[in-house]
Amino acid sequence: MTSPLRQRRRLETARSIQRATLDLAVQKGLDEVTTEEIAIAAGVSTRTFFNYYPNKEAAAIGHPPSFSEQGKDALHAGTGPLPADIKRLLDEHISVLEQDDAIMQVIGAILKTNEKARGILVGFLMADCERLAETMNSRVKDRHVADALASHATEAIGRAIRLWERDGTISLAEALDVVWDGLQRASQLLAVPAD
Repeated sequence: MTSPLRQRRRLETARSIQRATLDLAVQKGLDEVTTEEIAIAAGVSTRTFFNYYPNKEAAAIGHPPSFSEQGKDALHAGTGPLPADIKRLLDEHISVLEQDDAIMQVIGAILKTNEKARGILVGFLMADCERLAETMNSRVKDRHVADALASHATEAIGRAIRLWERDGTISLAEALDVVWDGLQRASQLLAVPAD
């Protein structure tokens, strides 16, 4: 088992490499940056760089935070209305993302121009969605419904981020509230009226 100190140092090194990648990408564009330049800027060897990331695109994306285990456990054990429990999970996740909003802005710019980076992020999001679907399934006992709920929840985070980037005047939390309201209204439109 990895010690907490060792794990913290690994996270710090990974973040240092990501920050160096993003700084260089802002200066030169990610396509023009080499892994050697990133390693030098991060103060690590090229070998160390590759111990953390397979390529510069992965270093730019870093390790996006997943929905927390504590949040998923609360969703699983929740006894309140499902929409309120899902929204609580999303609010918690957005509060984590807000701590790195400057990094998210740079990543957002990279995603607009770099297909490989977009693919890497999509891979992270798909894995996170799958894990969330497992949690949802334990609550709703229907895998198809759980998949739909997890997909909508994950997409709500992405839509909130895009709204926040475009609008520029609202916080991520406010953007999530707007997206959540739209999602709930859309769900009502899809509901089959009772006969």
